[in-house]
Amino acid sequence: MTNPTIGQIRAIINTDINELPDAAVQSAIDRAASYVSDLASRSSASSVIVTLANLNYAAYLAYQTYADRIVEQVPGAFDQQGVLQPVANPIARQVVEKLHGLKDTSDESITLLTYCFQQAETASVVPMNDASDYPEQMKMSTLKSIW
Repeated sequence: MTNPTIGQIRAIINTDINELPDAAVQSAIDRAASYVSDLASRSSASSVIVTLANLNYAAYLAYQTYADRIVEQVPGAFDQQGVLQPVANPIARQVVEKLHGLKDTSDESITLLTYCFQQAETASVVPMNDASDYPEQMKMSTLKSIW
């Protein structure tokens, strides 16, 4: 499993170092890696799915930290009458909606990872003998006689 970089997480959550320190992003990466690597150790999921789950979960955790830290202030300045004059075209962040979207994406990839875990645990191996549901040409007795 490859851990995401701070830059990859920042690209997903669209924050800079002034909004969320690198240490906070790295903490999210480390927490996600611990959780996902534990799930992956019991899963038959491919490394691509494991890496995706790790990336999505780390992004969610980092954005959750960001959402806890932000102070919603409209950028601008107050004029002499005390009226706020907002900056033209301020960046509007829909933090709650984005947090829910990241959570949904994270949950989907972790569900896929755990589905592969359940499949690995519940997979049954059909013994190589004359199982009644095998076609006649695939039964061991037929194959042995042909061989």
